[in-house]
Amino acid sequence: MQACKITITTKENGKESRVVRQGEMELAATSVTLRYREEQAAVMLILQGERAQVYRQGDYTLRLDLERGNYGVGEIGIGGSSGEIQTFAHKIVYSLRENSVMALLQYDLLISGEKQAMSLCLSAQVE
Repeated sequence: MQACKITITTKENGKESRVVRQGEMELAATSVTLRYREEQAAVMLILQGERAQVYRQGDYTLRLDLERGNYGVGEIGIGGSSGEIQTFAHKIVYSLRENSVMALLQYDLLISGEKQAMSLCLSAQVE
């Protein structure tokens, strides 16, 4: 793992936010693993082919397994209880360079019959 700077832009139901984090990145020929900390959580994102996995541990927990064009099952935990959530991944694209990655994930979270349109755009550069 190499130290990196990660810029993350998220859009949730039309509301956009942007953060910059220090993290770690492991680049392979066709995949990338990113780890970083949020204020109250540790996050890991793995991109490989048309798949993405998101893990979050902290004030709430989240596990998403996304595969482009498919429904998936994830898990969310809040306040000691957890539940299943469904996802549908519209787009998982990324570009790897020698010391950087750019990625775009577009997916829906389906929670209790409600749909949240999500978009995550990130770039990471080894420092």
